[in-house]
Amino acid sequence: MKILILGFEYLPIKVGGLAEAVTSIAEGLVELGNEVVVFTPDHGKKLGEPFLGFEVEFEGGSVEISVRKREQNGVTVYTLGGGLLDTGVYPDWETLKRKTVLFGKASAGLMNRIIGEFKPDVVHAHDWHAVFALGLIKKYFRVKTVFTIHRLNKGKLPAGLFHEANLGELAPYPDIDPEHTAAYIADTVTTVSRSYLWEEWDFFKNFDGKVTHVFNGIDCSFWNEELLENADLPRSERRRAILRRFGLEDGKTSMFIGRFDKAQKGVDTLLRAIEILSSDPAFWEMRFLIIGKGDPELEAWTRAVRERFPRNVKVVNEVLPREVVRELYGSVDFVLIPSHFEPFGLVQLEAMCLGAVPIASAVGGLRDTIIDLKDDPERATGILVPQGDAFALAKTLITAKELDDETLNRMRENGKRRARVDFTWENACRRYVNLYMDAVDKAMHFLR
Repeated sequence: MKILILGFEYLPIKVGGLAEAVTSIAEGLVELGNEVVVFTPDHGKKLGEPFLGFEVEFEGGSVEISVRKREQNGVTVYTLGGGLLDTGVYPDWETLKRKTVLFGKASAGLMNRIIGEFKPDVVHAHDWHAVFALGLIKKYFRVKTVFTIHRLNKGKLPAGLFHEANLGELAPYPDIDPEHTAAYIADTVTTVSRSYLWEEWDFFKNFDGKVTHVFNGIDCSFWNEELLENADLPRSERRRAILRRFGLEDGKTSMFIGRFDKAQKGVDTLLRAIEILSSDPAFWEMRFLIIGKGDPELEAWTRAVRERFPRNVKVVNEVLPREVVRELYGSVDFVLIPSHFEPFGLVQLEAMCLGAVPIASAVGGLRDTIIDLKDDPERATGILVPQGDAFALAKTLITAKELDDETLNRMRENGKRRARVDFTWENACRRYVNLYMDAVDKAMHFLR
């Protein structure tokens, strides 16, 4: 099968989880014997060898589009540069909106140049940034299309952008929801977990009959204990060494790592939980590593908590290299994921690959991937707590601290097995192939 993938991020260009997902899907589809081509903006990185150039009309003038080509792990990747396509991945909102239009026109132009050699059986677009590329390729080449929503953005675009993209027929109103439009024109719509689909059913019900889910996966070949610096040491020794590096004495250790996002990641819930815990004697035997950056108010709050509890809390307001993160996962006892919503999430699976027990909100993909200790003690891989409930999280942290070694070790082994067997990218890609052939189950609101 010939598959064209449209996405705004592709490794090595990475901002969030989208790059990991799109790259893993493309490479997984190749491993299953498919021919896969990717169109993505170059973002000024000039990746690959010069391939061809052409001009497109844009905003009353013209832009010279430069196309570069490379082979990456069996995938043919075309990067599109020129004009706004050479800006940073996600510039300011006004520039980003215009950049997506130019990406659409450039993608259609490139498809026009290579159609004699590569006519895709299916076009698979990822997230709203690809709406114009998807719309134009669908319009001019009448190809089967799939649209995957990794996270609903719920933004609006002015109708003028659709007219600029030569897609005025898709803009009957002054303000247009690009996700709704992409889902409307696609033949099949997917999202990344079953629970997220139902949590956002008010949106997905508009496409009843062509909606389903495909779980994301995890590559445990990188998130692997054998690659740790001190792989030969017991976990307790690795934890002690990591805490010493951060200037903390040994103790049961929980880590938060992620973007400081008020709307999604639940850093506020975590900080309130730590403040609640501080009045309990058990708190003084607990250690917290809080790693990430983003919202300035949340960054300031984390630093204030660190100042109040320097014996218990260490804050790192920066993005750490993946290799350092791997060492942390392989050393801490628990990974905290107090998200207000989470379409799928990768942190819980990265943690499970390396034996850290996730304590997470019972939402979206977290609920689908973590088997809760309360529900199934023998098969449990983590602990789920009510979303946004700092008191419940604080209570759960005390409970987790008191778990015996036999229970913890069983949960660690269960988590490794579940990540490595149930949530592989191969499983995800096999379901995508079946989806391309209309051979997967669909969401039906009367079946839960």
